[in-house]
Amino acid sequence: MTSEETPADAHRTTTQERGPFCTATCLCGWRGPARRARSKARSDAAEHLRDTEAEPRTRS
Repeated sequence: MTSEETPADAHRTTTQERGPFCTATCLCGWRGPARRARSKARSDAAEHLRDTEAEPRTRS
């Protein structure tokens, strides 16, 4: 993360479809499991964001 990025910028999720599967991904490199239900992939992304908000933030 550069000094110009905020912690929120480091975690921005999207979903990607490949055939019958949908996968949630994040700018930080996290990737959720392939799901048949888009709603489950979105839930995975929301859970990832909640988990990252709960992590203590350290500065380098």
